[in-house]
Amino acid sequence: MASERPTSRPACLLVASGAADGVSAQSFLHCFTLASSAFNLQVATPGGKAMEFVDVTESNARWVQDFRLKAYANPAKLESIDEPICAIGHGVAALCCATSEDGSWVFHGYSLTGPSVYELVRAPGFAQLPLVVEDFVKDSGAGFSASEPDAVHVVLDRHLVTGQNANSTAPAVQNLVFLCGNR
Repeated sequence: MASERPTSRPACLLVASGAADGVSAQSFLHCFTLASSAFNLQVATPGGKAMEFVDVTESNARWVQDFRLKAYANPAKLESIDEPICAIGHGVAALCCATSEDGSWVFHGYSLTGPSVYELVRAPGFAQLPLVVEDFVKDSGAGFSASEPDAVHVVLDRHLVTGQNANSTAPAVQNLVFLCGNR
């Protein structure tokens, strides 16, 4: 007797940065591959801006090319989403532009993580960053925590899962799966 599978899977939103500096191709590929096995995926960016992939290598170039041809490669506007959200590393910066109609930040009062200042200052171009996530989060009335640079660190608060950096991708997505399973 064949096992019965549900005909539909829960929906999942992947938040990516719309920044010109781009989205890590390998981190996004890893996240997308893990999440797509359990969810119907939707991608969102601030304002629905198209993603630019960086660090495209010979091993992930074909996947990036195929991804760009799919319908979900056209991101939704982050500001209009009220489903479980998972943002990792620099993608957490995308959450900073999510405001309510009254102009308040929709994640005020939440706890989250993202790249620590210590991780950011090591990267070339630090002085040109439009914002530092850690500072923005604290200044906007939310809690921010981080671990050692490059360490795995994930925060789950209500419908929001955040990961500190690319090393946090797998446990962040695992927490997202757990969160969606409990809804």
